[in-house]
Amino acid sequence: MNTRLLHHLVLPCLALAVFATSPGCHRSQAQSSAPAAPAAKPAPAQKLTKIVFVDKEHACDCTRKAVDAGWAALQKALGSTNKLPIERMHVDTEAARVAPYRSQKAIMAMPAIYFVGAQDAVLDLLQGEVTEAQIQPIISTLAAAPKL
Repeated sequence: MNTRLLHHLVLPCLALAVFATSPGCHRSQAQSSAPAAPAAKPAPAQKLTKIVFVDKEHACDCTRKAVDAGWAALQKALGSTNKLPIERMHVDTEAARVAPYRSQKAIMAMPAIYFVGAQDAVLDLLQGEVTEAQIQPIISTLAAAPKL
């Protein structure tokens, strides 16, 4: 019975494992030395023009706590010399104001912090339990981007 188990279960599994880990098709040396096609030029990045902070006006305690922490993290990341406009909106009572941003990048958790460029284009989005360490690199990168 043990040899039967070995032949019917273990050996096919072993063969499958060996087959799955073996390398795939090998290209010839001539094929691999062919020059690669030039990479497409990345589109120039847009410059950050404003931040839209979306929360809930009527939030439960746990959401309120995350919103307050996110707002504090944003304020700390921006610093006291901030000249970037910040718009604060409530998804539950100002849905029409939030809609243009939400249609570009969906909200899964509160708060949602939209980093917005020219013509209200959403450049990036952070949401949920957001920290200053997550916000700061986005602001630094997008604030330094060339303006289109």
